[in-house]
Amino acid sequence: MNKGTSLSLRVAAVLAGLILFATGAQAQDTTEQHLKRKLAERDKVIAELLERVEALERRAGLYPGARAPDIERAGSQTETGNEMGTETGSRAEAGSAPGAAPGAVVVDEGAAERALERALTRTGALLLPSGFLEVEPSLTYARQEDSTPSFVSSGATVLASETERNTDSLTAGLDVRLGLPWDAQLELGLPYRWRERESVTSVAFATVETSSDSGSGLGDLRVGLAKTLLREGLWRPDLVGRLTWDTDSGSSGDNGLSLGGGFHEVRASLSAIKRQDPIAFVGGLSYEYAFEKDLVQPGAAIAANFGSFVALSPETTLSFVLSGACRDESTLSGREIAGSDQAIGTFLVGGSTLLAPGMLLNLSTGIGLTDDADDFSITLSLPIRFGPIY
Repeated sequence: MNKGTSLSLRVAAVLAGLILFATGAQAQDTTEQHLKRKLAERDKVIAELLERVEALERRAGLYPGARAPDIERAGSQTETGNEMGTETGSRAEAGSAPGAAPGAVVVDEGAAERALERALTRTGALLLPSGFLEVEPSLTYARQEDSTPSFVSSGATVLASETERNTDSLTAGLDVRLGLPWDAQLELGLPYRWRERESVTSVAFATVETSSDSGSGLGDLRVGLAKTLLREGLWRPDLVGRLTWDTDSGSSGDNGLSLGGGFHEVRASLSAIKRQDPIAFVGGLSYEYAFEKDLVQPGAAIAANFGSFVALSPETTLSFVLSGACRDESTLSGREIAGSDQAIGTFLVGGSTLLAPGMLLNLSTGIGLTDDADDFSITLSLPIRFGPIY
């Protein structure tokens, strides 16, 4: 073999070795990138599973202690080489705070600041954690329109007549809620009402008489105590019992207009909630009994409601609630007043959003479904939370 042939074979061998080395290195890089991608996908699945477990544990009420547990997720990744980096998630154990009753269940502080939980607390389906105070100023406008047709005779002529009564109501309220130990809550409320009623009488579609009256006054002071009776589990809902005393401190009427106050009333109610994130289903049932005053006794009332709250995001939620109530006839000197019974049905649509930490803006609209209900109402409120104050 001559020198030229030997040199060519050496060059070919070197080139083949370089090609094999490059191919092997490329294959190793490809395998390493593939493993990294698979590990990233695995870590994402683990994180999602941890979030689901956390939500399920919160719904089932598995967190003991006076404060919600801190959720810690630590991820560490070592340099790739002989070892491939891994990422792990860990959940810290919940500890009992000093003075907390064994097995006490507390809402996660982060979850309690979500608009969904804040809206449920506002409606009474959830209670405040012990030591927290919530003050809610509100303003409600309502409109009710009624018409009574009749006939008027003028000589030999009979004409159609109609009397329209339009009532505008404006109620400014202040509600205070304080979370107590043992899953209880103290509730206070005081409204101020203003009403204006306009009457228009028409004969043969021509207005012949108009009148307008207005009145205002403080409403009854309400004092209530609520207690969580049952915690939500896999099948059972949260159940809250509530007893409210509506005092007779307010005005029953002014300038001939009824303001809806001035009687001692006791109301007992049960509220239930079942969550299927991001939706919470709520329902309630109540009974109200009024005591006699000045020979007048308003009729007893039974009310029920059912609806849902939908969390659009942690900061915003929507609500849809159907409520109804039936009130018996009132009595005067022990005798029933004919036509004083009522059937009230309302469909409520509302929205709540967090403006700042501890501050929620709520706006809701009510549509009357029966003649005794307001035709239209709109409520604006601003629940502000403080605490813990003790």
